[in-house]
Amino acid sequence: MLLSLTLLSLAAATDIQRYCISNRLIICGLLSGCFFQVSDGGMKGIGVFLLNVSVPVILFYLLYLIRALGAGDIKLFSMIGGIWGLQVLCVTIIVSFLIAAFLSLCKILYHRNLFSRLWVFKEYICQVLVSGRLLAYPQESQGNQHVIHFSVAILIGYAIAMEVSY
Repeated sequence: MLLSLTLLSLAAATDIQRYCISNRLIICGLLSGCFFQVSDGGMKGIGVFLLNVSVPVILFYLLYLIRALGAGDIKLFSMIGGIWGLQVLCVTIIVSFLIAAFLSLCKILYHRNLFSRLWVFKEYICQVLVSGRLLAYPQESQGNQHVIHFSVAILIGYAIAMEVSY
């Protein structure tokens, strides 16, 4: 648990500072996960590992395409799945999205732009429906006012998942 917590903390810190998550950090977590799965299940552990790291990629590919979720965030979920398995991964995903929703709501209330954010969302949905295509979610010209660091929500979600699961 300490390794995962350390890697996720470093990921959140670099995400806050640089708006990106180091691939070296992800690779370290994935290699650790593969090692743990093989140690636990022998050669069968490789298949378990591959399944566990693939689930987040499959689940969140559409969110990545519309730029609602970053590749680094998906890789963090894959890292958690690779190390801990599907039960911890699923709990982490659910709790992380709830935490992210709460952080987003706090940010919207702080900036007092609930109605403008709802308007942007409504316009996006209308564009998707009219065009019949999945479009990238509009990026704002107001800097990072609307950005939340999802890695922070993943870190908190993971900590809660570990408390619930173990």
